[in-house]
Amino acid sequence: MQQIADDCTLDENVTAGASSQQRGEARGALLKHLVSGGDERLDCDPVNGLNMYGYGPAPRPEDLAFGSSTASTISAAAFVAVESYYADLTQEMETSSPKVIYDREIGRVRDDLLRLLGLSQSSQPRIDAILATSGTDIHLFSASLLAGEDERALMTITLMGNETGSGVMTASAGRHFMSRVSSERAVVKGEELREGDATRNATIAVRNKDGSLRTESEVEEELRGLIELARAAGLRCLLVVTDVSKTSLLAPCLESVLRLKQRFGTLLDIMIDACQFRLSAATIRAYLAHGFMVALTGSKFLAGPIFSGALLCPPQMSERFKSCALPAALADYCGKAEWPEGWAARDILPDRANFGLLLRWKAALFELGRFLDIPEDRVVAVLSAFADAVSDRLANDPAFEPLQSRPLDRRELWGASSALRWDEIPSIFSFYLRNCTDGAMLTAMEMAAVYKELASDGDGVASVRLGQPVRCADFGDVPASALRICLSAPLVVAASKSDEALATVIAQAMLVLDRTAEVAARLSAGSNIKEMRRSA
Repeated sequence: MQQIADDCTLDENVTAGASSQQRGEARGALLKHLVSGGDERLDCDPVNGLNMYGYGPAPRPEDLAFGSSTASTISAAAFVAVESYYADLTQEMETSSPKVIYDREIGRVRDDLLRLLGLSQSSQPRIDAILATSGTDIHLFSASLLAGEDERALMTITLMGNETGSGVMTASAGRHFMSRVSSERAVVKGEELREGDATRNATIAVRNKDGSLRTESEVEEELRGLIELARAAGLRCLLVVTDVSKTSLLAPCLESVLRLKQRFGTLLDIMIDACQFRLSAATIRAYLAHGFMVALTGSKFLAGPIFSGALLCPPQMSERFKSCALPAALADYCGKAEWPEGWAARDILPDRANFGLLLRWKAALFELGRFLDIPEDRVVAVLSAFADAVSDRLANDPAFEPLQSRPLDRRELWGASSALRWDEIPSIFSFYLRNCTDGAMLTAMEMAAVYKELASDGDGVASVRLGQPVRCADFGDVPASALRICLSAPLVVAASKSDEALATVIAQAMLVLDRTAEVAARLSAGSNIKEMRRSA
């Protein structure tokens, strides 16, 4: 009998071991999928498992994660949800076609996104959504669609890359913005997708050389001049309005945008770059009601794994785009199922499944659903308390110097309103660091060193995740950058649970700023010593 019992125990241990191995293999496959189906920005270093932004596909709950303006690591809760979803998918794939499953599931992602944003009611005009592997891809898609409408060349107008993204200007000119695309094909960065395409991009600065903000009238005057020149040259224009930018700006301001649209009419199309996703569903609906396209991603405020994107098209734009042909090269960027039914663009696209994109969007929608479950007055309370605490610290601690910003003013969408909306409260706070010895601003190179050291692991100290330094000023002839501390949807969810939970999140933010000041002081002290030795 003892032998039988021992044999049973052995069988149980073997079964448990096999089950554990299977779970490990399934987890490994999921992690690979989460970084598949995109360009080289998703590639992870084989040694540390992190991509070029310092993030990987697995949860890192020990991190002090306040860098969602750049990227985020998937939360533990989202990973559990996606892991369960992935297990169901793999089981179904044993008996069904992966392509059929993908088409169905990516369609559900589109439907879920529209439903969560209040855009799926049958009584409303239909909103079409194009899914994409990143926000930058969306800029490429919108430029390609508009350039294919008629014989007139297109000029896109965007903010400079330091307020949007490094590849936005290239993508908006209808050119490859990376060296590899989601099909895994190598391309030539900067080469036009459609040979002979005359699409061009013009950029506009919203800051002066010293980092201060240009007046809204100056920006509007420059925009008007650019569009007038385009009209004289027989061009059409796409103006990209950023809501919000890397440093929490809504630019150009909506009053100027609506005035320009009224002046230039059908010559000028508008796309709202809301890729930070720091705006409410009501604001998104209001933009669409104005006939503006809206670009979103799931990897900034929502803190889904990088990258995932969507372009929302109001009915008047969908009607125009349905018959537009795409450059053949876009077939390497996306598959048929990611584009709306009935669009001619689908004709050139392959029946290719991108399970990486599907899983990344599932994680982002999990976070969006959790965030939308919080009553708006509680979201307002959390954001207000966080903004007050961080703004006060940055303004009064001599280690920091806040970067100039301005209120998020969307009154042109709503008219006068006494109620404070959550997306009118900033959730990105940009700042310079000062040398602890002489009070001088740290240089761009020194800010990069601070960012890198904070993000590194070691000695049992949690990694600090801030938004990457934004190159936004020159002090004299010295380049300067600003770091950013940000709230994300998962942080708001955590802070909304109780007053104690809110106090904990704010305390973590203060710890992040403590650590940032300490690293800056240590690095600047070392620089001062080296300078004194060179001078001796």
